[in-house]
Amino acid sequence: MFHFRKGGLNPSIQRIMSTDNYLGELFDFSESKPKRKKTKKTVLKKNILNEHFSMSKSVDPFENSENQSPESRKPLSVSSLTRQIRRQIENNFMNVWVEGEISTFKDHISGHYYFTLKDNNSQIPAVMFRGANSRLKFKPENGMLVIVTGNVKIYEPQGKYQIVCEKMEPSGIGAMQIAFEQLKKKLAEEGLFDESRKKTLPVFPKIIGVVTSASGAAFHDIKNVLFRRFPNCRLVLNPTPVQGSGAAEKIACAIDECNEAKKCGAVDFDVLIVGRGGGSMEDLWCFNEEVVARAIARSELPVISAVGHEIDWTISDFVADKRVPTPSAAAEVIVTPKNEWLSQIVDLQRRLKVNFDYILDDYRNRVERARTSYVFREPRRLIEIYRQQVDEYFNKLNYSFKEYLSDIRSRFSSSVKVLYSAEKIFAVRIQQNRKNVEMQLSALENSRNHKFSNSKNQLLNLLRQLEAVSPIAVIKRGFTIVRDENGKAIMSVKKINTGDVIKTEFHDGIVKSKVESSLYNKI
Repeated sequence: MFHFRKGGLNPSIQRIMSTDNYLGELFDFSESKPKRKKTKKTVLKKNILNEHFSMSKSVDPFENSENQSPESRKPLSVSSLTRQIRRQIENNFMNVWVEGEISTFKDHISGHYYFTLKDNNSQIPAVMFRGANSRLKFKPENGMLVIVTGNVKIYEPQGKYQIVCEKMEPSGIGAMQIAFEQLKKKLAEEGLFDESRKKTLPVFPKIIGVVTSASGAAFHDIKNVLFRRFPNCRLVLNPTPVQGSGAAEKIACAIDECNEAKKCGAVDFDVLIVGRGGGSMEDLWCFNEEVVARAIARSELPVISAVGHEIDWTISDFVADKRVPTPSAAAEVIVTPKNEWLSQIVDLQRRLKVNFDYILDDYRNRVERARTSYVFREPRRLIEIYRQQVDEYFNKLNYSFKEYLSDIRSRFSSSVKVLYSAEKIFAVRIQQNRKNVEMQLSALENSRNHKFSNSKNQLLNLLRQLEAVSPIAVIKRGFTIVRDENGKAIMSVKKINTGDVIKTEFHDGIVKSKVESSLYNKI
């Protein structure tokens, strides 16, 4: 067993974070309505508040203002009035304890929380500054019913009052449970719980790393079970606190250190066990921190989470490659007992010997059969038999080849005769086909000439008919065509006026003239 010195590899990984469980001592949230525990501090606070209320009733800064004369009275400034109101309210409403529903929640970039507390009838603005909300174990959300402790303050620049919260606790359900569910949902959405990203455990781990407390019972349970089941393994402890302030960062640092030791070759870890023995939810809370979950997720070594007992579930259990209920169970899961391996080896040896004996006997029998076979007893006789068989095969092959050659020759002669006869038949058929083609060509030529002659005569007749009705033919017979200057034919004397220029078209030319007079004949 080796102890791995804390901070030896990468001290910069270590960080310190403080937590404060501050509401459990003063308040009891077990009932549906919030009630304070009856402690001396509570009674003292109640008495102080009663004194403030009684003072506020007895002291009135404006009670004598009406009795003063108008000349002696002076008006208050807005700042002065606001300041007096602030003093009255802030002195009388200190350390108030309010239950309400969160609405209009805003996580400002400065780290402060701004929201409104409301019930069915009223609402009040609230703020929780960064120093106070850093101690919360959960993230407030709209619609969440909470109980806050704080002081009522007046914001003078705007004249508004608000409650400055110092503490906050969910109403009905614990802050730790809400923080657990919120972180579980966040990491599940990032895929840190997916089975596909989880690594398989080695079958024969040689060096097993343990991240737990050196003084706790968990390490001793792992050591006893492991050495009882397989004493040949090496166990390396990287001691770290497993509860209290800053334990989560130190556990994450120890996991990173083991991975760095693997990378640099200092310790060749095969697997890590991260865990502790049983305890309350507060004792186990460091294994529900996000920094531990992300350290397990980025670990290149397989990680077994062994936190608490069977009923205890932490965020580390969901992120780890393997979850076991107790540290002792981690040692049982990680190695198989040496006696079981030895019995398996003995069984394999026995089966190997049986198979080897069977194979050896088979080869021995085959050699014996070969030694007593006919080949080894009379080898010359066997050779003579094979020679006779070779001669017989040669004669059969020679005779078969001659017959095959003769058959080929006969078939070739028959094929030649058939081809010769076919040539004569084809020559006669070709001659007949040639004559048929010539006759068809002659008939086609005669038909073409006849159709051409008929078409020519029809075309000449059509030309004669067209020429008979042509205007040019009419003009040749002594008629003329009269047109105006635009070339449009004039069909009546009515279309001609004195002085118009007309064109008279003859069959052999055109005469251009000017009209001096026109005479219209009525028909």
